Amino acid sequence: MDPISIGLALGPLALYLLYMGKINLSPRPVLLNGTWDICALGAGLSGMIFIGPYNLLMPPAAMIRFGAFVWILLAVLYALCLILLSSKLHPRLVIYNMTEQQLRPVLTATMHRLGWDHRWAENVLTVSNHGIQLEMVFFSPLKNITLRRTSALQNRGTWRRLERVLQAELQLVRVEPNRPGKILFWGGLLILSGCCAWIIFDPSQVVYSIF
Repeated sequence: MDPISIGLALGPLALYLLYMGKINLSPRPVLLNGTWDICALGAGLSGMIFIGPYNLLMPPAAMIRFGAFVWILLAVLYALCLILLSSKLHPRLVIYNMTEQQLRPVLTATMHRLGWDHRWAENVLTVSNHGIQLEMVFFSPLKNITLRRTSALQNRGTWRRLERVLQAELQLVRVEPNRPGKILFWGGLLILSGCCAWIIFDPSQVVYSIF
């Protein structure tokens, strides 16, 4: 495989690993809503999908008819698939660099700040008067928590308000950087450096792959 294809396949993945490494090494928790989390992962995998399945299964007739414009159409199709996937999943919030024991008092403070009556049942938080039920799902290897909504939502504005106030509460918390973040960061940097080095030190292959 030529250097340009390798760079296009692994470049987005390297940037995603750098991004996730930076988040995990932050001294504060980082909150992402489910849509942004899916989109970030999709962007990271986009290069391998375009160079792999998309490239292999590309109909020759489409390339002849649309030329290079066909890749723009495929990118739009890929983006629409990510949006559709995120809309079909239950609304969720992902908090990076935090444990359940650290998040529970922050959630309780958020409920008090909002003035919402709530109750805990193990790892499930229920706010009955607003139709919100959240389940905490902890992923220990990367020390992140997914707050997954398990009930029908009465008002989307309520969900956005919860996200906004929780984000403000998390800004007041300081945590220890997550050590696996170093692996993600340096792994992404190594992949990106390798792709750049291959392109720089093998320009003949780059010219051949372009022309």
